Amino acid sequence: MSNQVKNQLDNMIVIPGGAFLRGSSESPDEQPVKLVTLNDFAIDKTPVTNQQFRVFVEEGGYENPEFWIPKGWDYINGNNIQYPNYWYDDHFNQDDHPVTGVSWWEAMAFATFAGKTLPTEAQWEYACKGKDQRKYPWGNEEPTFEYANYAVDCNPEELNRSSTSVFAFPKNKSFFGCLDMAGNLAEWCLDNAFFNYQWDKTGINPIYLSSQEDYHIVRGGCGLHNEDFMRCTARDNYPVSVRDNLIGFRCVINTI
Repeated sequence: MSNQVKNQLDNMIVIPGGAFLRGSSESPDEQPVKLVTLNDFAIDKTPVTNQQFRVFVEEGGYENPEFWIPKGWDYINGNNIQYPNYWYDDHFNQDDHPVTGVSWWEAMAFATFAGKTLPTEAQWEYACKGKDQRKYPWGNEEPTFEYANYAVDCNPEELNRSSTSVFAFPKNKSFFGCLDMAGNLAEWCLDNAFFNYQWDKTGINPIYLSSQEDYHIVRGGCGLHNEDFMRCTARDNYPVSVRDNLIGFRCVINTI
């Protein structure tokens, strides 16, 4: 393993390759339940924080096309985007809070800058629930506000919402030890959106890619989602260009 890769693995968790049951019977979009096999990979222990993303901003990440998919580069230049959408909002910009207000393109650019990529949907789910078919990252106990930053029967228009530190809920710890995988912010995945898993014929390192301009999968729910979205298998999707305070991301390394 090179020194560069060793440095990249700081604050990451190595996930040994193996098989797990992806999906659930709780929602049609989480079916069919299938045995999926993944190679080894490493995933960030926490979502990318504002402190981590600041390095990308300050080192000219928004000014260097080397890190960007062409459509993403055109998008940020066409809209004069130079930093995340909530970069100066005190509800979301604390150093140890997950960066938000970033499009899928911005998440991919940061990942490229860091020598990483975004997790596939299958990698994210495996890192979350592992092999024991737990319902939530922490196990099978129903969510409470001791576990995650999420919403119950709230009116979003009346909610003065804030993100929380990625370390705020130590009980929110996945099978492999990842933190903050439920609530707070949903997380971009590499895959494009598809309404279920019918596209996956092999179950081996699955990924669904149709377009860099279409909707992409997010996982983990956010502070405006209810407890159903805290489940390891819950899925959602958003347009590739959305920069709302619902979504952050974490990265993976596939060659370890």
